[in-house]
Amino acid sequence: MKSKAKSAAKPKVEDVLAEELKREMFVTSGLKFRYMDDWDTVMHSIYELPIEYDGYVKKVGEMKTLKEIVDILSKGDFDDVKRSESRRKQMKEFVKTMHMYYNLIFTKGSDKTGYGALIHFPQLKDKDPDRSSGIVLMAKYVLKGGKGFLTFEKARFDDFLLEVRPFIEMLGNLYRKTRKP
Repeated sequence: MKSKAKSAAKPKVEDVLAEELKREMFVTSGLKFRYMDDWDTVMHSIYELPIEYDGYVKKVGEMKTLKEIVDILSKGDFDDVKRSESRRKQMKEFVKTMHMYYNLIFTKGSDKTGYGALIHFPQLKDKDPDRSSGIVLMAKYVLKGGKGFLTFEKARFDDFLLEVRPFIEMLGNLYRKTRKP
């Protein structure tokens, strides 16, 4: 007869995304992971986690969170905006899968709203990696009146170049327009 030992719950990719977004927002996080001080640590944490694909039925173009970000950037309804992205999109030891991470953090008065997106390619196409399929997990963290609220949205894509890249470019262009010369 085996005894069931209590074990710590395995972290999910949502936990890593939430933790990184809070860190980027300079919000005290739940500290579920060792301090993530660089992209190598973040990417290694994500590569080590099993990613569940349940719930990824919505297409990227249907994501409410993306539409919300476009709306905020277009209207300029914020005092400040900061963005970060994973420029090192591929680590040399991982050649069959890939992850990218982007975030935008808006400040208005003492309130902050952060959006983080993890793009995951479970299997890259050998001849044309940009045409690979995958999933997008977005986190939204709202800090208002000293209270934080975290939500997630999931979507899938069949062709990164056609379904995701245009949104990355559009958001990048809108972000650059907010920068004062």
